[in-house]
Amino acid sequence: MNKPALLFYTEKHNKYSSELKSVSKKIRRFAWYRFFAFTLIFVPLFIFGIKSWTTLVISLTAAVVFFFLIKKNVQLEKRKSKFIELKKLVEDELLALKHSFSHFQNGKEFLDTDHFFSYDLDLFGEGSLFQFLNRTSTVGGRLKLADWLIKPPLDKKNIEKRQDAIQELAEIPTWRLYFLANGNLFNETEELNHEIKAWSQLNLKLNRTSKVKWLIRLIPLITVVSAIPAFLGISNLFIALTVLLQWFLMYFFWQRITQYFGYFGRKSKLLSKYMQLLQFVEEREFQAEYLVKLQKKVRKPELASKVFKQLKSLVKELEYRQNIIVGIFLNSVFLWDIRCVYKLWDWHRRNHKKLRDWLNVVAEIDALISLANYSNNHPQFIFPEIHEGGFKFHAIKLGHPLLNPEKRVSNDIEINGWSKVLIVTGANMAGKSTFLRTVGVNLILGRMGAPVCAENMILTPTAIYTNMRTTDSLLKDESYFFAELKRLKGVLDRLQNGERIFVILDEMLKGTNSVDKLNGSKELIRKLVEFKSISLIATHDLKLSEMENEFPQRVFNKCFEIKIENDEMVFDYLLSDGVTKTMNATFLMKKMGII
Repeated sequence: MNKPALLFYTEKHNKYSSELKSVSKKIRRFAWYRFFAFTLIFVPLFIFGIKSWTTLVISLTAAVVFFFLIKKNVQLEKRKSKFIELKKLVEDELLALKHSFSHFQNGKEFLDTDHFFSYDLDLFGEGSLFQFLNRTSTVGGRLKLADWLIKPPLDKKNIEKRQDAIQELAEIPTWRLYFLANGNLFNETEELNHEIKAWSQLNLKLNRTSKVKWLIRLIPLITVVSAIPAFLGISNLFIALTVLLQWFLMYFFWQRITQYFGYFGRKSKLLSKYMQLLQFVEEREFQAEYLVKLQKKVRKPELASKVFKQLKSLVKELEYRQNIIVGIFLNSVFLWDIRCVYKLWDWHRRNHKKLRDWLNVVAEIDALISLANYSNNHPQFIFPEIHEGGFKFHAIKLGHPLLNPEKRVSNDIEINGWSKVLIVTGANMAGKSTFLRTVGVNLILGRMGAPVCAENMILTPTAIYTNMRTTDSLLKDESYFFAELKRLKGVLDRLQNGERIFVILDEMLKGTNSVDKLNGSKELIRKLVEFKSISLIATHDLKLSEMENEFPQRVFNKCFEIKIENDEMVFDYLLSDGVTKTMNATFLMKKMGII
């Protein structure tokens, strides 16, 4: 277990637990203060009478104190919510350090059985790599992290810049915790996220904007002036006419008001969340080029959080209309809803094109934080060296990051140059499929810019294509064998088009007879060595290993051996050169009493 991380999270847990208790006590104490302040507003009426100056002074003072305490209570409740979230975050990480991560979102919505590699490599779903990595606090961040897993970059510079960014974020765990805590305080839905993103593409209309601008200034002024005769007891006619005029204008603009409320209403909490997250990004002084570039997008030409704050205030003002009494008063005196519509239109006109960039910055930082957290929690994992030019894949003590460290068995692997095929043989349960996934998952992590589960690793970024879990489809009227052929054709088509691909195949052509399977598998290998590809193929068919003689220095045999001692199987899960000499299907069937 990572002792520095364990110590850090334990200290933070103690701190946040203590802070939570303290703020909870204050909230209970302030509840009594509010009760006494509220009572004090009315007590002087019974003691000194309604006409006494003493009553007025004490009651007004008590009312001021009461409203101050309400404001203070709101602030304390926000602090309490933040400490609750911080405490939960560190509790989750303490569980993660024990290799328990089922409480994190698993990304099952991203499962795609037709994807080139994500389904075969368990990138999404229960017990997936996504669940292992994911700590995102925004919908955009979750989508971004999933997108990086599905489409990791191939460019060396981009990967290395992301490595630097992840390493820098890994070194500021407290900042990461507060970013995530603020992000988690409001439970954002995909629908809300989609709506706020759509604002950047909306073409909001408002007719006669110059006239509306003057209306929202003049009409409220005329209304206030017309109230003077009413207060003086001269006439109520003028105030009645101006209020009637405001409601007539409201009727005229009603459709537009409803439209704007549909776009912007009930989103002030969501906007507050993004405003705070943007502030976190703006205020931190980053060094990594990748982070500095992201930060510039929200700092210039003006601070994005400041512009977001303006929008948040405008949306909150529009939401006043949800209180019927307040809404009637504001729309009778200040032409409130029309005023809000104009201000929102003006804000949108000036800023909507910047919105998508700002939200994308938050999403990228959020996704990077997940990878930085993974790096911080696993300091034994390393950032691979990214190689350009001819293909290289050298790994020492390569293991699967999802396996429990106490049970994980690591292996070395070295591949130099294109047009190479590694044929891996071994008995059932000997570790072939796990090894294939180990290679695939670490290639994905390396391309993402994240650490890999190895002591040392050099890799050439390349596309990945797998065929490990092909399924038949009744809906598509496809047999298992036909589905597998389609998948194999897919990778060959891409290779013929000049792509360079790392191909991972587990037991080729499972859906046909043994003679066809062997002949077809040999022909496929002959095809693969023609292209600039790397192929890692697991098989039970030992005759396939004869391809090493046909293509020396291009086809290599590797195996996982087992031993049978005292009528028990012993697995070491260690990769070695050559072809396996032991199979265990018959042994297992006898052991289980099947035959």
